[in-house]
Amino acid sequence: MSGSVARRASHRGVGGSRRSLRLHGKGWLEKSQVFAGQGLMPDVKFIGDDRLIEFMRRVPGDRRFTNSQNDEGRLWVDLEDADPAAVLNGLRGARPYYSLKSALMPAIELVARYGQAQDDPLAEVGDAHVVLIGVRGCECRALSYLDAIMLDEPMPEPFYESRRKNCTIVSVDCAVPAESCFCNLLGEPAYAEANFDLNLSPCEGGFLVEAGSETGEAILADASSLLSDATGEQQDARDDMQRQAAETLDGQNAQYGLPEDFAESMPATLEEAFWRAELAECVQCGGCTAVCPTCYCFLLYDQEAGEGAYERVRVWDSCQFTGYSEMAGPPGTMKPDPRRGHMSKFQHRFAHKFWYSGVYPGILGCVGCGRCRDTCPGAIDLRRVLSEMQSERVKNE
Repeated sequence: MSGSVARRASHRGVGGSRRSLRLHGKGWLEKSQVFAGQGLMPDVKFIGDDRLIEFMRRVPGDRRFTNSQNDEGRLWVDLEDADPAAVLNGLRGARPYYSLKSALMPAIELVARYGQAQDDPLAEVGDAHVVLIGVRGCECRALSYLDAIMLDEPMPEPFYESRRKNCTIVSVDCAVPAESCFCNLLGEPAYAEANFDLNLSPCEGGFLVEAGSETGEAILADASSLLSDATGEQQDARDDMQRQAAETLDGQNAQYGLPEDFAESMPATLEEAFWRAELAECVQCGGCTAVCPTCYCFLLYDQEAGEGAYERVRVWDSCQFTGYSEMAGPPGTMKPDPRRGHMSKFQHRFAHKFWYSGVYPGILGCVGCGRCRDTCPGAIDLRRVLSEMQSERVKNE
């Protein structure tokens, strides 16, 4: 289970000032071992490229998934099936096309059996332990959001809770941000600050390794024969890499400006023309919500599973689908759809991430990963929409 550590206090803030856009909600972080609260700083180790795969295999788990970059793209792959060169490329390159969400919330999942079928699907999830290697800082921040929703007391979601407890997170610094990334606009760095067990920082000839939890410390101790102490020069090179990544983000996002107060800017601009221009490009495919690391909407349906046996299945849903939010009613009728129009659904996605989420759970529902821009067939860019929102707000003042 990933812990929370105030990472690298000696160089926190590398890459520019941080805007205070987030509120800190209740999540798994409060249940984690906080190294900084004990006045401890994790040791920094070095692992060479030639030993990295062996080191990954030392991380306890039933299955290990890692970043991979080759001619097929930037993907998550099973470590046992991965080409070592592609793994090194993946960990040094831009983030994968897909987030880690599906490892904790599968796109389709059996959640109940009834009738003659009595086996509990939750028991089948069991204690299977998964290791995720190459989780980016934006995804670690997405975990805070998902935890606040899915682990909220008094009724935490049991399937998510089981997988979350049995998941080891190995994060990696983004040495090469994707062109669509904009975590800097949200006041965030291109590296993880919490919610990781181990963190990797690419450097010449290998990676610097830091622990972020007691689990991570134990892994480093077990693999000590593969590691050496990081030199001061290597740590300085890591800091330079982080600065360069921050400068890249500042440069590629210089044309965009986000509202300082979404709760005021969004309702004040809902009738502006720029919304209609953006809406014209949306085909309601739901790709944006599928790749988003914080979207969690789902749909339940029942199906037969043999004579007298039935199953309940959960699948990902999307607020952008035409049928989303329709409610059942008497035969031959449907209750009113609270978001019947396309525009209402389109604007809801932005409102949920930047307006409603500030109220509950108190954390922005966007982490700036840019995946929605990459997958959108209409090239709708969240940065552009928010910048238009800010421009119209200023114009109308």
